[in-house]
Amino acid sequence: MNTKTRGHQVRPTKAEVTTAWERIRSAADTGDLQAAALLVALTENKPFLQLPEALGASR
Repeated sequence: MNTKTRGHQVRPTKAEVTTAWERIRSAADTGDLQAAALLVALTENKPFLQLPEALGASR
């Protein structure tokens, strides 16, 4: 039987993503301004910062 070993998983699992969202929400609820800003940025699908054109950012 030919079995391949699975490579390193690059993307997080759904459980990890769910846990991360819960932690961000919890921190925002306790008054963490960075967590609140991150929550807003993620829900609006806008990055915190944009890379300059010289660094290869495409718009």
